[in-house]
Parts: sequence; C-alpha cells; structure tokens
Amino acid sequence: MTSRRRLARFRCTGFYTSTLMLLALAVAKPVAAQTLPEIRLSERNRVPACVTPDKLMRFLAERNPGLPAKFRGIATHYKSHGERHRVRWDYAFFQMVIETNYLLFRNAKGKGDVSPSQNNFAGIGTTGGGVPGDSFPDVSTGVLGQIQHLIAYSGERVDNPVANRTREKQDDIISASQRLRRAVTFRDLAGRWAVDRSYARSIAFVADQYREKFCTGRQPDPESTPSREIEASAKPAPPRSTTAAPPTALGDGAPRRAAGLISPPRTATRSIPCKVFTASYGGTKNVLIRRRVGEEMHFTALQVLDGREDGLAAAFIRSHAQGGEALGEFANRDDALSSAFAQCPGGLTSAPGGQG
Repeated sequence: MTSRRRLARFRCTGFYTSTLMLLALAVAKPVAAQTLPEIRLSERNRVPACVTPDKLMRFLAERNPGLPAKFRGIATHYKSHGERHRVRWDYAFFQMVIETNYLLFRNAKGKGDVSPSQNNFAGIGTTGGGVPGDSFPDVSTGVLGQIQHLIAYSGERVDNPVANRTREKQDDIISASQRLRRAVTFRDLAGRWAVDRSYARSIAFVADQYREKFCTGRQPDPESTPSREIEASAKPAPPRSTTAAPPTALGDGAPRRAAGLISPPRTATRSIPCKVFTASYGGTKNVLIRRRVGEEMHFTALQVLDGREDGLAAAFIRSHAQGGEALGEFANRDDALSSAFAQCPGGLTSAPGGQG
C-alpha cells in the first residue's frame, strides 16, 4: 500500500496539523499523552467538576473572540450528547478545538478543508487533499456525529449513525479497537483518527491549558482572560502642572496606526494613578487599549494576530475594557509599552505582578 493510500485510509481529518503549528508556538509545561482518559464514561472515568459548558465556552471565546453566534452554545451539546452516550465529552470538546483551530476552521494561512457551514467538528470523512468530509444540518447533529464516531472507536457499534463515514467504516474501526483487548483511550486515536503520532499530545496540550485556567481553585482575574495579563506599573503619578484642562475625552478621534508612539495626553489639573497591563491573543502585533477605571487610567498592550487587529481589539474592549478605546497599533509589545509609559503621568517605573 502506498503512503498516499495509507494516509487516506487512516486519516479522518485534514485540518488538525495546522493547529499543531500554532500549539508549537506556545510555551507550556510538558503534557503526557499516555495519561489521556478512556473514551467512555464510567465510575472510574468521570468528567471533573471544574469542567462545565460555561467554562468551556469562556476558554474557547478567549482564543476566538469572534465566535459566530451559532457556535456559542456548542459546549452544552457536548455535555448533552456525551452524557447520553457515555463519552468523555470534555475531551471530545478538546479534540474539536484542535480539529477546527478553536472553531476558526482555518490555519495560519487561512486554509482548511472543512467550512463552518458543514458543522463537522472533528474532520469526519476529510481524508486529505481538499476532501471536505461529512456535513450535518445543525450544530447539535454535528456534535452527535463526533460523539458517535468516538463510540465506534471505543469498540462499540452505533445504530443508525448520523455520519456517513461512521456508517461506512465503523466495522473496520471497531475491529481494530477490539484487537487492543482493553479500554480504548483518547491516546489511541493517534495514528488512527489522524495519521500523525502527535495527535494525542495535541489533545493533551489543550486539556492542560484548560486545567491551568479553570481547575486550579483560583478565581480568574477578569482582566487576564485573553492570556496572561501582567500589571507592568501600578504606582500613582506625582503631581504635575495645573496649567491645562484634564483630558476628559481620553482621546482625540480615530485610532492612529503604527506610525510611532502616540503623543502623551494633555497635562491634567491633578495626578491620575496609572496602571499598565499586557494581554495576548497570540501573534506579534500589539494594539494599545486605554480606559478609565474610577480614578485610575488603565493601559493594556494587547498582543493580536496579524490581520485581525481591529476585531480582536474590539472583542477585548467589549469583554474586558468596556468604555475603553484603541489608541493605535504597534509592531511589537515593547513599542506599545513605550507608548503606554509615555502617557502615564509621571513616567512610572515597572513593577511586574498579576496572575494568569
């Protein structure tokens, strides 16, 4: 059998490899794929209490702020279908994340075999080479298709599955799973659901990222949700000249693009305590966000994906900096922070802190 035919036989998705490139850019502690749980729920294999549909959606929205409305309840379908069919729905959700790149359905180059309209969340039937795979009429049915495909991989037959691929291939899938002579785990999907042996490690990576955020017992700081936000400065400014009126409008028009540092605001009649933060949605470019919080001025150097500056900045303001404004775009974080400190009254010194 040629390598091309072997790839077509074993591969159920043509998209997840692009996500691996994104995962490789992240710095995280090692994760062990061999610790992935069994596919089927049982008394010894339960979904942790720290995993809820609401938290899963927060986790997803932090990485895809422009999530289409039709997907905003997708986690409830994973729980509903997963519990009904005794499948670890939390790991099915994490599998969906790497298969769809956080429901973006495209890689860093803007490409992907599956379109959002297909409601195919696990690349079912996408055997590579641009083959789009199965399509489902709605989000719930698409999630059910993935859950049923996982049941087949667990070694159990599915009656009248909704996915064509499951109907056509479940005999072969079940036979291969039963030859393991043990309970099938999400680790066993590597080399089968997807040909790449790193597939299980990618699922483990996403699970680890979720656990660090929601299963540590700490309450997340609402300012830090895009990624890790660090308070870079928090000292009150010393008194300055009182010869000018305060900057009541917090800006003088449309955001200015990356043509250099933003000019400092007009001198206020009294000092304003100032804080500078950093936050990240990934990428290298930065947008400087400013908003007034009570008697303080907050600046955030927001790291964003190239080409999505306006959308990600708007999403951040909407969710984490209501009433704020984007001051401009910068090629890197250092330039954005330089602008922030230039606008902080008194020229504050750095004092790192905060939590992730």
